[in-house]
Amino acid sequence: MDRLTRNLDDLRALVNGLTDKGVRVEFIKEGLTFTGEDSAMSKLLLSVMGAFAEFERALIRERQREGIEAA
Repeated sequence: MDRLTRNLDDLRALVNGLTDKGVRVEFIKEGLTFTGEDSAMSKLLLSVMGAFAEFERALIRERQREGIEAA
């Protein structure tokens, strides 16, 4: 999921765009499936997991910047 998009807004837009076209989106590792007729719980899980992926990406960039400054 974190490799698919760079931020939560893009992730939600991509999943919604695909499901609107009739595509079934499955995240195997996370155990989530989206068909367009998704429950409130699955939408919440997508948002939470996407937010954590975005947070992790920001931490990586921050540590990278600190390493470059230290060098």
